[in-house]
Amino acid sequence: MSLVPILLALLPVTVLIAFGLVLKRLPGFRSPEFWSGAEKLAYYYLLPALLFTSVAEVDVAHVPLARLAAALVIPTVIVSLGIVLTRRVIARDLPAFTSVLQGGIRFNTYIGLSLAGSLFGPEGSAVAAIAAAILVPTVNVISSLGFEFLRTGPSSLLALLRAIATNPLVLGCIAGAVANITGLGLPDVAATVLDPLAAASLPIGLLCVGAGLQTFSMRAHARAIVISTFIKLLVLPGLSLTALFVLDVPTVPALVGLIFQSIATASSGYVMARQLGGDAKLIAALIAGQTVVMLLTMPVVLLVGQFMLG
Repeated sequence: MSLVPILLALLPVTVLIAFGLVLKRLPGFRSPEFWSGAEKLAYYYLLPALLFTSVAEVDVAHVPLARLAAALVIPTVIVSLGIVLTRRVIARDLPAFTSVLQGGIRFNTYIGLSLAGSLFGPEGSAVAAIAAAILVPTVNVISSLGFEFLRTGPSSLLALLRAIATNPLVLGCIAGAVANITGLGLPDVAATVLDPLAAASLPIGLLCVGAGLQTFSMRAHARAIVISTFIKLLVLPGLSLTALFVLDVPTVPALVGLIFQSIATASSGYVMARQLGGDAKLIAALIAGQTVVMLLTMPVVLLVGQFMLG
């Protein structure tokens, strides 16, 4: 894999995100309700359909699940602990800390699935679904625990577990895993309905990513933005690459996992910040800044990954 395939894979992602950014400013598409509905459609229905169909059909015998999970989860936990231990240095207050934490570990699932499919075809899409199934619960648990720093009353483990158990992405992955393990796979009748829904998830999701980009207070939060972006786009990929190499994860699963660890943080972090009392303006600025910087760092990270893992 050379630089050209990586850039070609990033091209449609970049164009769709930019198109979403422009589209929201055009007459007829400025309504917040329109984009809110599109986001809900993609997040609650289309993306779970994609994860379900991908996991249901993947040949798990060719994916070292334990090694891949360890290589993705361990670096994520290490980075999270590092942010917690240095929170007084990297964030001016606790709400800002929660946004830096989310910005350091969250990833945009739409971008990851799109890039993996473009670079590695059906195998890449299937492995990407597995990587998402591993990382989505992990980052949601860590992010939720981060908000425990803001609580003044008793915490609720039950509420945390309920939030994870009802996450549509988690449910899509679990349903796909059940279909895979039981041997049901994806029946042709189900495929005729689910495949078009799955195919629609990425373009609609990426348009929503672009429409959701906001640049609140970038100058006011410059230090936190720089630190969080450095952690997310360089430190976490570096640790993950080391883990993937040491654990000898095969090339395609390793590079797909590296893609997910190299992606800008997701807009779901903004929603969580607003709901739980985090610094929503900071996370919005992080999402915008990281998405732009990612277009520069991603090719470098993947080329280094190809050299070490290929």
